[in-house]
Order: sequence, then C-alpha cells, then structure tokens
Amino acid sequence: MKCKKLFGGLVSLVAATLAVCAITVSAGAEESGDYKYKVLADGTAEITGYSGDETDVEIPSTLDDLKVTSIGNYCFSNNSHITSVTIPDGVTSLGTRAFSYCTSLAEVDMPDSLTHIGRYSFYFCRSLSPIIIPENVTSIEYGAFYGCSSITEIDIPDGVTEISRYLFEECSNLASITIPDGVTLIDNAAFRNCASLAEVNIPDSVTSLGDSVFKNCTSLTEVTIPDGVTTIKENTFYDCSCLSEVTIPESVTTIGEDAFGWCVSLDTFTIPASVTSLGDYAFESCLELNEITIPESLTDIGEGIFYGCTGLNSVTLPDTMTSIGVGAFSECSSLSSITLPKSLTSIGDNAFEMCSGFTSIIIPEGVTSIGDFAFAQCANLSEITMPDSLTSIGAFAFGKCDSLTSLALGNGVTGIGPSAFTQCENLTSITIPDSVETICSAAFWDCSNLNDVYFIGSKEQWDEINIIKVHNDCLLNANIHYNCVSPISGLYVKGRAGDALRIAWEENSDVDGYIIEMPDGDTWTRVGKITKNATVEFRKAGLKAGTEYSFRVKTYKKIGTTVLYSEYVSISAHTNPSVVSGLKVKGRAGDALRIAWEENTSADGYIIEIKDGDTWTRVGKITKNTTVEFRKAGLMGGTKYSFRVKSYKMSGKTALYSAYKTISATTNPSVVSGLKLKAANSNAVRLAWEENASADGYIIEQKINGEWTRVGKVTKNTTVEFRKAGLNSKTSYSFRVKAYKTVGKTSLYSAVKTITVKTK
Repeated sequence: MKCKKLFGGLVSLVAATLAVCAITVSAGAEESGDYKYKVLADGTAEITGYSGDETDVEIPSTLDDLKVTSIGNYCFSNNSHITSVTIPDGVTSLGTRAFSYCTSLAEVDMPDSLTHIGRYSFYFCRSLSPIIIPENVTSIEYGAFYGCSSITEIDIPDGVTEISRYLFEECSNLASITIPDGVTLIDNAAFRNCASLAEVNIPDSVTSLGDSVFKNCTSLTEVTIPDGVTTIKENTFYDCSCLSEVTIPESVTTIGEDAFGWCVSLDTFTIPASVTSLGDYAFESCLELNEITIPESLTDIGEGIFYGCTGLNSVTLPDTMTSIGVGAFSECSSLSSITLPKSLTSIGDNAFEMCSGFTSIIIPEGVTSIGDFAFAQCANLSEITMPDSLTSIGAFAFGKCDSLTSLALGNGVTGIGPSAFTQCENLTSITIPDSVETICSAAFWDCSNLNDVYFIGSKEQWDEINIIKVHNDCLLNANIHYNCVSPISGLYVKGRAGDALRIAWEENSDVDGYIIEMPDGDTWTRVGKITKNATVEFRKAGLKAGTEYSFRVKTYKKIGTTVLYSEYVSISAHTNPSVVSGLKVKGRAGDALRIAWEENTSADGYIIEIKDGDTWTRVGKITKNTTVEFRKAGLMGGTKYSFRVKSYKMSGKTALYSAYKTISATTNPSVVSGLKLKAANSNAVRLAWEENASADGYIIEQKINGEWTRVGKVTKNTTVEFRKAGLNSKTSYSFRVKAYKTVGKTSLYSAVKTITVKTK
C-alpha cells in the first residue's frame, strides 16, 4: 500500500564513491621537501600534496620563503598514517576533501587565522576527536565533518550563519553541539544518523530546516522549533525513536512527508492552526501518540498520515475536513471512536483498516464513496450508519468486521464492491435499497449467518439487480423480504445537557413517522412517537447527569390498516455532567489564588480556565472528581482575576462538559520591599520602604511586651514612610509593615516585613 522514496543516502553514496576514486593531481606544482604547492596570485602558497610518512604532521608556515595560507583540495586525502596535524597560523582556508578518509587522524590543531573549511574537508575521519573550530571561521561547507564518528561535542563559531547539508551526518557519537545565534539555515541531513545527539538547541535566528535534518537521531528527546520556521520538511525527524516532545510554532504552515515517521516515543504533539498541509505518512508509526486535534486550516488528511499509530485513541477532526486519504488511520488499533465531520465527502482506501477499537461509525451525509478496505478488519465495529449520499462501497470495505450483526445501506447506494462484506461471520440481516444496481462477486462471501435481506423495492426490482453469483451463496440463500420500510439514516446526538439528550436523524421521505424507544431494565419502552416524517429530532429530559442512555429509532408506514416498521437504528450517549456547585475562594497570597468547590459525583474531573484579556485560557485539568480545589500561582499582587470551572466526563474517548461556573477574586497585595531605617534620634525612629503599586496603603505594627500592636495606618500607597516617637534612647525596637488593599468591604493583607531598629 505504501510507496516510499528511497533517496536518503543517495548523495552520501555518490560522495563516498568519489572519495575512493580521488586522485591527488596538482598540475604545475612546485615541490619543497615532502610538500607540493602552488603559488597563489597574492604571492602566498597553497599546499596541494603531501608525500611524507610522518604520523604527527606539523605543516610548515612557509615553503621556499612563501607564506602558506591555504590547504588545497585533496591535499592529505586517503592518508591512513597521519594521527595528528598542526596547521600553522596564517592558513585561512581548508580545501575540498583536504583530509578526507584520513582514518587514523585523531587530532587537528587549527589556527586562529582560519576562516573557511571546505566541503568534505574531514570526510570520514573516523578517529577525529575532539575538534575545536577557531572563532574566526565564518564558512563551513557541506559535509565537512561527515562520518567523523568519534566526535562527541562541538561548538560552532558565532560568525557561521549556515549549518550546511550533511555537515555532521554519520557523526554517531556526537552528543552535544552549540549552534550560535545568527544561524538562519540548518540544511538537508545536517545531523542525519547522529545517534548519540540527545539534545539540540535550535536558535531563534533559524528560519529554515532542510530535509532529513535530524533523521535517525535516535537519542534526541526534545526539540523546540523556533518562530520563523515555516516548513518542517520531508523526513526532518524520521526515526527519532526517543523524541517525546516537539514544540511547533504558529509560523509553520507545512509538515512534510514522513516528517515525524517512526518517532515511536512521541506522545505530545500539537498541530498549530497555521498548518495548511500535512505530507503523506507525516506521523507514521508514532506508537505513543495518543491524542491529536486536526486544525480547521486542514481540509484533508493525506496518505498514511497516522498509519500504524497504535496508541492513538482520540482524534478531533475539524468541520472543514473534506477527505480522508489512503491509509490515513490504518492500523490505529486503539482508536475507539471518531466523529466524522459533516463536510466530509470521501473516505479513501484502507482509511481505517484494522482500527479494531471501533464499535460504531456514522458516515456523514455528503460522502459519496467508501474506498477499498476502508474499514476492513475493524473487529469490534458493530454499528454503521450510512447516508443517502453514498453511492458506492469499495472492495473489502467492511471485510472481516466480525462484530457486525445488522446493517442498513443508504438509500443512494448503487454498487456493492467485490468482497465488500466478506467474512462478516456474525452478520444476520441487511437492508438493501432499491437504488442498488450491482452486487459484485464475493460481496457477502462467508457470511454464514446471513438469514434475512430486507429489500426496499419489489421482487421485480430485486430480480433486475446484477448480482454476481460467484461466492455470493450466503446472499442468494437468505430470506428476501420485499417492499420493506427503509430505516432512518444519520442518527446522531444533536445536543446534551446535564439532564437531557437530543437525538436527530435525516428525513426519510418514504415513511410516515418515527418511533423512539429507551431501555427500562431489560425491556425497551416507547418514549416518543413522531407522526411527521419531516420532524427528525427528539429530546428526552429528566435524565441524570453524567449517565449513559441508549435510544433506538424505527420508521413506520401505514398501508391501509397495516403498519409496517423498519429495523431499529440504535445509539448511546452520555448526558453532560452537572455544573459544579459551591465554588469559592479558599486561599489567597500575593502571587496566588486557591479556589475550591464541592465534589461532583457525575463527573470524572474538572477543567479550570482563567480570563486573559478577552480570552479564556485553560490553566488546569483535574482528573479525579474527588480533588476539588485548584491553586494558580505566578499571579500579580493586588490584582483581580476571573476563573471559570466546568466538570467533564469521558464517554469512550470523547470528553463531555458541563456549563461553566465563574468566580472572581483579588490576590493579596505583594509584600512591601526595601524596608529600612531612614532616620533615628534619642526618642524616635523613621521607617521607610518602596512604593507598593499593588496596595491601597500600609499597616505598621510594633512589638510591645511581646505582642504586636498596631501603631500606624497609611491610607495612600504613595506615602512610604512612618515616624514613631515617644521611644527610649539607645533602645532596640521591632516593627513590621504589611500592605493592604480594600476590595468592596473586605481588606486583603500582604505578608509582613519585619525590621529591628535602635534609637540614638
């Protein structure tokens, strides 16, 4: 099903081949001892070859009285004897592959004069470590340290603005790297296969990340993408198997093919609302990813986007979604429920294949086709609601859905594909509309319990259907019931409250009305009858909060004195939990507020939000209904804050919420600062402190006979000193000051600030 591009190592393979075939040629070169060189236009020398056999090489600073300023292309390439090199001061440039394949080279001393390191300069110098790049280097060309597998850490100089492609590829022991502010580009495969790289700080200056930048960095655990990056390209984090958290900024609009494929530890991921394109297989086999929300900016989910995400159990699709691509959620075995948006028009091949957690699915009105294998092997799928817009059901679309017992096809279906329901071993009945023209071979093969086929049309219409008889014995041998009443389609929960549920369905113009039933113990009891087929919703009040209820609906039609009924279509839903009660302020501080409420037994937990300007922002989630308080720290002193709390209850993988309960409270003023003795004489002291903008004023207390006694109150926060007279000379006195703020008729106080002073 999956066609992958095998491009990752192509450039590397070509580069390696060129390295093996490299020949050191220096046309018209001069010779001086073991060195060949050429004279540059500025009268300096560039070393072009080395014929010596020393292991510790000290490159001379001059040759024949010419200053050496450059190490030329391939100069020391493929020299397996060299273990160390000292490059003299004055050299400014290292040429292409200058030391490539010097496999024993362990140490290089680069001069401060160096400004340029050419492409593949140290290609596959496997023994090289450590490496210190001089501060004056501003240009490091692509692949310069490719395959230097012994390097463990490296600092990039501040003058470098690009991390060029393949720069550290295959540096398998590189664990630490410092990328300076000023770098704007990290190019293709710059860190590919750096298996030891556990942490990387991408500076805010970076605006572009190339393909496969961190591919196969299997130790990388956490990454923050800086603002300004607009595209996460193909394979950027592919097979970063330890990567558990990635922060993506709102500037990103595109996430490329396989960008996070096989990030098996990735459990937290937010797709920003700015993203308008997701590449195929972008999150393939992210095994720990358990929840994802698709933003409204995306209108389709492409091929294999979440293929093999076996831990994914909750997906929120936007109302803007129009298509779900081939294999988009294939093998998401934990995905137990998903609400398909009403805007959806197509479901691709294999879209939900082997999603064994599903129990029910509602195909929205507007979908015209269900692709091949779309819901194949959804072993627990027992209820399917099909719309009248549906015209074709693909090959093996519901094959091996072992829990499917009955099914009503939409009234617009014209074709049932090959093996569409093959091996649905527990399917006992199916309702087929008179719109069907073709039933392909093996459509109901091995449906051994199929006993009843309810056909909406006449026997003559049934006989006109092109039924391919090959492997359709189960269908042909079933009891065919003609002129049956078609059931409802599109049954869904339209509204919820803490004490009510509203269900709705699509109008069935062929019937007279609808019967609604609910279970009472083991018995289904009628709770509603609708006598107009245009009335397509029903509200049941008087229910308990946070409780699951089941409904079933059937259509009816009167023919003379006979009433014909359709099959039932069922749905279950939870009421919302009840609103929290007893919300109050339990505690205050200068930088925190604590709110509390009564336990809500109809809920699983609580969501707490704070008002930030005109926007409510979530600041807390409590996952136990017995935890009934919340503290918010990091607040400003003497400031009013508004909170709202709602309870929630999980219905499968869907969270249901109560209405909000709101409360406002003011923090205590902050503690006074800068308390000091401003002046003292023999019978008085003057205290002073800094103005406290969060307060209305100040309370001053003195310790008298072991007790703190108020001796002053300042009613303006701009008055920041206090004089206490009537004291004894040369005596120590203790004072404390606290700020206060009046909210309504209540005074809020800061913590105290204490000082001990002495008269003269």
